[in-house]
Amino acid sequence: MKKMIGKFVPLIVLAMLIVSGALVVFFMDTRPRTDDAFLLADIANLAPDVSGRIVSLKIHNNQTVHSGDVLFVIDSEPYKLKLDAAKAQLALATSTLARTEPLLGNGYVTAEQVDQDRTALDGARANEALAERDLNNTTLKAPFDGRIIGLNIRAGEYAVAGHPLFTMIDTSHWFVVANFRETEIADMKEGAHATAYVMARPKQPLQGHVDSIGWGVLPDDAKVVNGIPTIPKTLNWVRLAQRFPVRILLDHPPEDLMRIGASAVAVVHNDEHN
Repeated sequence: MKKMIGKFVPLIVLAMLIVSGALVVFFMDTRPRTDDAFLLADIANLAPDVSGRIVSLKIHNNQTVHSGDVLFVIDSEPYKLKLDAAKAQLALATSTLARTEPLLGNGYVTAEQVDQDRTALDGARANEALAERDLNNTTLKAPFDGRIIGLNIRAGEYAVAGHPLFTMIDTSHWFVVANFRETEIADMKEGAHATAYVMARPKQPLQGHVDSIGWGVLPDDAKVVNGIPTIPKTLNWVRLAQRFPVRILLDHPPEDLMRIGASAVAVVHNDEHN
């Protein structure tokens, strides 16, 4: 009896190894996994619309802010003076047109002169609107809920229109960008259920779904010179599958774990249909 059992043990072990191998292959096909992943969120590099000295800085680095919060204030005095000048110009243009229009019917002024006065009035209105807009833009407010990063200035800094001063992270949506092999994304669909793990807390699964699948990457050896592609003369006989980025939108990400660039592991559940 023991001899018979001894003969069957290797067969049983072999069968178990075959079944285990088949299960591994099955899960690799239906639930591809990669540790080439990291956390990402949308950002905005914030710059003022007007130039001037910062007289009040309301924020500090890594601070959480809400949409509409005042971030900083630029010296408004020059812009108040410009608005006053624009209002005076508008008043003059309005008065001038009011005097010339009634004279057109009697022939005391030409139609061309009246048209010029009307154009001057329209220009004065536009100048006033622009001056008022510039004055309002001396106060920069948060465009969305988020977190301040990259802030290394103090009040007194001269801000230049269009030049970013710091960055805001949009904390309302967090993504895991996972680079999967091209052989693994063939069966992936947008909306597929996914699970991610952040290295800072690897035992806590984060649920999400595939938001988008990348449609293009540039190979390392690809070059274009003057519109003509350059192809290397050597051929690497070991062909590695290209990786494409898959963006996974996290459903309810814990705030204390969300940091752009944090390492992560991602699993896409192709066998689960939403």
